[in-house]
Amino acid sequence: MIKISEAINIITKEAKLLEVEKVHILSSLNKILAEDIYSKDNLPSFDKSAMDGYAIKSEDTKNCESKNPVELRIKGIIKAGDYYEEEIKCGEAIKIMTGAAVPRGANAVIEIEKVNTVKDKLILNSVVKKENNIIKMGEEIEIGDLAIQKGKMIRPAEIGLLASLGYKYIHVYKSPVISLIITGDELIEIDEEPFMGKIRNSNEYSLRALIDNLNGKYISLGVVSDDKNILKEKIKYAFENSDIVITSGGASVGDYDFIEDVLKELGADIKFTTISIKPGKPVTFAVYNEKLFFGLPGNPMSIITAFEEFVVPAVNKMMGKNNLVKEEITVVLADDFKGKKGRTKYVYADIIKENGRYYAYNVGSQCSNHLITLSRANGIVIIPADIGSVNKGEILNGKFIFK
Repeated sequence: MIKISEAINIITKEAKLLEVEKVHILSSLNKILAEDIYSKDNLPSFDKSAMDGYAIKSEDTKNCESKNPVELRIKGIIKAGDYYEEEIKCGEAIKIMTGAAVPRGANAVIEIEKVNTVKDKLILNSVVKKENNIIKMGEEIEIGDLAIQKGKMIRPAEIGLLASLGYKYIHVYKSPVISLIITGDELIEIDEEPFMGKIRNSNEYSLRALIDNLNGKYISLGVVSDDKNILKEKIKYAFENSDIVITSGGASVGDYDFIEDVLKELGADIKFTTISIKPGKPVTFAVYNEKLFFGLPGNPMSIITAFEEFVVPAVNKMMGKNNLVKEEITVVLADDFKGKKGRTKYVYADIIKENGRYYAYNVGSQCSNHLITLSRANGIVIIPADIGSVNKGEILNGKFIFK
C-alpha cells in the first residue's frame, strides 16, 4: 500500500491540462478562463447617478444652511436610459433616477429624502459637495484595463461582468470526458425489485452526480458482467472515447476481479493498486496513451471516498484549477470515534462551527456499504494510521466533502 499523499502526487503528475474551447458565457460557469479579458468599454460609459435625487451644481449650495436655504428651479426629470439634452444652468435642478446619466453642467446629486419641494421649487438646507452621489465614467474599469485574469474560475459574478463588457463567448479549458464502467453480475436497475443475491446499481448514480458536481462530462457504458473479454472491450472503447476511465468494482483480488489483468493486456502503465486509506483501499491507477484510469472499489462509501480523494484532484488539474485538493481544517471531536491502526481512516461526521471552532459529531456506522451514513455527514475526520480509536475532546484534522 502507498500513502494517500504519494497516490495524489502520482495522479496529479500524470494529469495533463486539457485543450481550450470557445463557449457561450452561460456555459462557462465553474470553468477556468483560458485567456485574459480586457475591457472594451469604460464602465460606466457616462457619469451616472448613484441615487434617486436631484442633479444640481454644487456651487449653488456654497452658503446653504438651515437658516439660509437655497431654492432651485426643477427643470424636468431623467429616468434611467434617458439623456437630458440641455445643459443645466446655475439655479436649476433636474430630478434624476438611480443609474440615469447626469446632465451636462451638473456636478452633484442630492438624495431625494434630504430635500423639500414646493411645486417646481427644490429647497436645500445644507451644502452639497462636488461629485456627491455621482459614479464617474470609467470609475469601475476603463478601456484596455485587465478585467478578469486568465486562470480565474468563472462564477455568476464573472458572467455578469463579461456580459457588461460585451463578451458573449470566451475561451475556457475543457472539462474532461469520463467513461463509467460498472462491473458486477449482482447489479440490477434502480427501478427493479431486488431478489436473492441482487442489489440496485447505486454506484453509477453516485458517480454521475459526483461528475456533475465537478462540471465534468460522462459517458455511461452501463453494467458489465464479470466476463474478462467483455470488460476488456469496454475499457478499450472507453480509452478511445474519453479522457478518464472509471470502473466500479473488480479492482480487488477475487476470482472475478479482472481489472489488473485487462490493463496489462492492453499495455497500460499501472502505477499502483492499493492505498493506505479506509475506506477505499483497493484503488488501481493506470495511464494509457495519456488517458487516466481509476479502478475504484465497489462498496458505496469506498467509491465516493476514493473519487473525492483521488479522482477530483486529477479532474481539477485537467480543467486548469489551482486548488487541486480540499483544504483541511482543525476539528474538535464532539463524540468518540472507533478505529483500528494500520491505515489512515476517513470517518464521516457532521461538522458544525460553534463559538469559532469546528466540532465533529458521530453520524453512525462507518461500514463501507452504508450510504445512509454519508447522507447524514457533511465532512470527514482524518484519523492517522498509527492511531486507533479516538475520544471526545481530541483535536484532529478534517475537511468538508462535496460542495
